[in-house]
Amino acid sequence: MELQNNKEEVSKGVLKYYEDEIDIFHTYMDDLGYSQHTIKCYLSDVKAFLIFIFEKEEGFLSLEKISSKHIQEYLRKTQKGMAKSTRNRRLMSLRTFFKSLVKAEELTTNPAADIDMAKQEKNSLPTYLNDEELRLLFKCIKHDQYHIRNKCIIMLMGLAGLRVIEIHNLNITDLIRDEKEPGINVLGKGNKVRYIPLPIALYNLLLEYERMFRPTPKPEHNNAFFISKRGERISRRRVQMIVEDTLKTLKSLPDFHYLQNKPLSSHKLRHSFGTRLVRSGVDLVTVQELMGHTNLSTTQIYTHVNNKQKQEAMRNQDISQFFE
Repeated sequence: MELQNNKEEVSKGVLKYYEDEIDIFHTYMDDLGYSQHTIKCYLSDVKAFLIFIFEKEEGFLSLEKISSKHIQEYLRKTQKGMAKSTRNRRLMSLRTFFKSLVKAEELTTNPAADIDMAKQEKNSLPTYLNDEELRLLFKCIKHDQYHIRNKCIIMLMGLAGLRVIEIHNLNITDLIRDEKEPGINVLGKGNKVRYIPLPIALYNLLLEYERMFRPTPKPEHNNAFFISKRGERISRRRVQMIVEDTLKTLKSLPDFHYLQNKPLSSHKLRHSFGTRLVRSGVDLVTVQELMGHTNLSTTQIYTHVNNKQKQEAMRNQDISQFFE
């Protein structure tokens, strides 16, 4: 217990020492319109790095003396058991941190600028649920007082591609109340708002929740669409837990034990949406717009196909004219 307290005190001391630099970084991200989720992740990465440097050097080190070697050692020692994407995010956090200090003329160089990103598998297939699995998932939503709310949440993720943070951010005023063109405005990454037209059945479900099942919110949460039992805007973690509990029920079904080893999560519902759109013939630019991707290359991960689809594409061709 005493050791834990000492570690916490050391951490607080380190972060206090670099308080001005961290504040510059935070302001820089705010000014550029980074999402609150990204800001939180990047700050966490940078703080962990600064504590690592303090422990390694057994004292405070001026940021001017930090080199690419320090950063590479940090990435290497914290990489064990982590995905390459995590390593790349940490590197991007540090690049952005030192870039903000260069812009503020606190430093002259960015020691993270020339460190290469880890190569990730470009053709790795995203994990997703097929239509039958998705249909059964919706049936696995617990029938309690929060059933309609949770059904709205899971369906918005699986059938409209919303992220966890976007569910959290959704407001009453984001609903587009047009009978002919019902939809929602979604606040996504980089504080960008995108319009998503909704299927009538899903839109009506949202209205049913709003009209009959939405708890009375506290005054400061009056505009939040999804409300917790405490009358507050639903937390990101609660959204994740709702999905996790429902996925667990799906995996326990007799015919779905094969999903036990499948890395399913709330974000995989978004993958399911993207994959379903592409496989139904929706063009990639439209998919990009609906999912709020900045780059089309991100959307292209949903173009994955299996061997059966390849066989059908090739064998269903009429090539007799070329053999006359």
